[in-house]
Amino acid sequence: MKKLKKIVSIDDEPAILKCIEQVLNAQGYDLFVTSDPEAGIDAIKNDPDVCLALLDVRMPKKNGFEIYREIRQFRKLPVLFVTAYPGAFTATSDDVEELWRSEFSDGTTDIIYKPFNLANLFEKVQGLIGKATADEDDA
Repeated sequence: MKKLKKIVSIDDEPAILKCIEQVLNAQGYDLFVTSDPEAGIDAIKNDPDVCLALLDVRMPKKNGFEIYREIRQFRKLPVLFVTAYPGAFTATSDDVEELWRSEFSDGTTDIIYKPFNLANLFEKVQGLIGKATADEDDA
């Protein structure tokens, strides 16, 4: 039996969340979108079927790096950072230099820059978690 792969998207821009939700739902993924970092973290913590987190980097309550670190305390989950700040997200920036060396190079983390091409978003998601459906036995 097939089931939809679940994705949690956390971003402080409602228009971005709506776009991500529409595009990935149309491709068959099950989305939970929120502008509240705590609600997103709770969704990931409480639902073992979530297989990907999409995290905005710069948000007012918690930034994407803080959310990433918090998630990694309880789960190794693929993450796609969605950011409008490419200069702030490089292998040599102070925020991510250690994370880049220790975790981002493992193939479970990727980056997409705003504004993004919808086909490119889908391609990156599929590259991290595969097609939208999974066999029950595989999940």
